[in-house]
Amino acid sequence: MNIREDEFGGLLEGYERVLYLCHRNADPDAVGSAFALQEAFGGDIGAVEGVSRTAASLISTIEADVKIDPPLEGYDLVVVVDTAVGLQIGEIRLEDYAVVDHHQDRDLIDASLFSVQREADSTAEIVWKILTEWGFLPSRTAALGLVVGIITDTGRFKHAHVSSFRTVAEILEETDLEYAEALEVLSRVPTETSRRIAALRAASRAEIEWSEDWVIVSSEVGAFEGSSAMTLIEIGADVALVGGTHGDLCRISGRARRDAVLAGLDLAAILGDVGRAHGGDGGGHRGAAALEASGQLEDLLEEGRRRVMAALVGRRPSRACIPP
Repeated sequence: MNIREDEFGGLLEGYERVLYLCHRNADPDAVGSAFALQEAFGGDIGAVEGVSRTAASLISTIEADVKIDPPLEGYDLVVVVDTAVGLQIGEIRLEDYAVVDHHQDRDLIDASLFSVQREADSTAEIVWKILTEWGFLPSRTAALGLVVGIITDTGRFKHAHVSSFRTVAEILEETDLEYAEALEVLSRVPTETSRRIAALRAASRAEIEWSEDWVIVSSEVGAFEGSSAMTLIEIGADVALVGGTHGDLCRISGRARRDAVLAGLDLAAILGDVGRAHGGDGGGHRGAAALEASGQLEDLLEEGRRRVMAALVGRRPSRACIPP
């Protein structure tokens, strides 16, 4: 049952022990959102397998207590934060759970007790509305988590809609938080040498297809698929798919320029379909998505690349769009 933001707090009152569960490699949007919900309604924060380096910097700054792979026994309710894709919570089997998420994936939605899911640039924006509708003003620390979550999930506002700017302005005004404090958290995250090497390898191994209007690139790396895909976008691709093999599974991250999205591309739908066709799943946003599935990575990348080109062929880009 999908509910309004103003209904969330009332439903949560019926549970004594609540766990806010963040997805694999939890990012600042997930952690910041979970921290603000914990402050408002009580409970614990957990993350599946670990958190990203940027989220780790945020956790250190706001002094959040994030339990990695916490046992679910003893919790009356698990609130899955920032994902509705089952693969993003690993092998965990949920019973009584809710979802707060800004993606449009449905995997975890139908079996949830209730959900707050609407299209937004970040989960933090939804959480801010939950808090304001409940009449709760978060601390400056929780506000910092929300703002950092919005900044990172919008690619430092490169993919932001007006609503994201409006939400950040409201948070800053209502909590007296300085925007510079959020930027300081992000400045503490060093660029790893291994991440830069992965991006360089992705570029050197790139398979390129192009039409008159579109350049589609795919590549393989051992890690940092998402950031490598973004690098390929920054150096000229309209759409980039970067994959890696992790044990028995293949992971592919996709990124697209804004003009490809405006032309009708939906990476979440494409990677979701490809993932499910190969025993896995996928999802995300129209311009940033991922999948996990079984099979040969080269075949999955080729299928994804073919689907992307089919979605874009015959559609003209609007080169006046703001670049990613």
